[in-house]
Amino acid sequence: MINLFQAMQAFVKVADAGSFAQAAEQLNVSTSVVTRHVSSLEKHLGIRLFQRTTRKVVLTEAGADYADGCRVVMSELEEVESRATTTSKEVAGDLRIVALGSFSLFRLTPLFAEYQAKFPQVNLRVTLTEKRVDLLEGGFDVGIVTEHMIRSESLVVRRLINSHAVPVAAATYLAQAGQPKTPADLARHRVIAAALDTSPQTWVFSRSGNGDVGDEESVALDASFTVNSMIMQKQATLGAMGIALLPLEMVADELRSGSLVRVLDDYAVTNGDVAVSLVYPSREFVPRKIREFIDLAVGFFN
Repeated sequence: MINLFQAMQAFVKVADAGSFAQAAEQLNVSTSVVTRHVSSLEKHLGIRLFQRTTRKVVLTEAGADYADGCRVVMSELEEVESRATTTSKEVAGDLRIVALGSFSLFRLTPLFAEYQAKFPQVNLRVTLTEKRVDLLEGGFDVGIVTEHMIRSESLVVRRLINSHAVPVAAATYLAQAGQPKTPADLARHRVIAAALDTSPQTWVFSRSGNGDVGDEESVALDASFTVNSMIMQKQATLGAMGIALLPLEMVADELRSGSLVRVLDDYAVTNGDVAVSLVYPSREFVPRKIREFIDLAVGFFN
């Protein structure tokens, strides 16, 4: 099968040089390769492009017209390549980001502000979600999500933060329902949890004593309220609807003010941490606006 672009390139070189040998030298290939390209092109078109003599090569009338057309095509291709290369080097245009909604509100806004202050020509197009997402199908450049939200296996995944989760409740709820003393006591409490495909919800507790981690204790919970948003889980907890397992950074202010209280603080929940990662499609040929965001995000969370 003919490689039309290579054949056109060889043909134009011969037309400009008036010689197969000189064209081959300019292309850094053998004369036989150039001759084969031109012959294949003539066969493909069904016309003679050159009149050949022992002393020189002259374009036919059809060949001269075709050479003009080839030059236009090759010039346009060079312009397209130049634009693509320039775009990859410029820090401008739209940057499409998908992010875990609940995480974004208390961690990502400063990152976005810093990036846009540094690169004001970039428009940030952010989509917040709590659901699993296919980065490629969704047309996103980069994602900041929990690893269970990733649907594609062909992505680069870089861990940004491992947010420790703690069980909390409103002081007003605990005043009414009582303070649980052991994980088993949670069976008598109302529990707020993420919406899962399987039920019941299971939290795994480990008790620390003198720095040593004790035996793990799993507690299966039939949550009284499930929702696929940590923000609403937090609001429900503040509304005295029950006990929730939430990232410590998300409830730090409320714990300090006393509107939320940490429960079972002699225990650690070993399966409740929220790992948030930066994901993107490729390590190669990454446009500069994306590469700059990746570098800034990694540095921001380090």
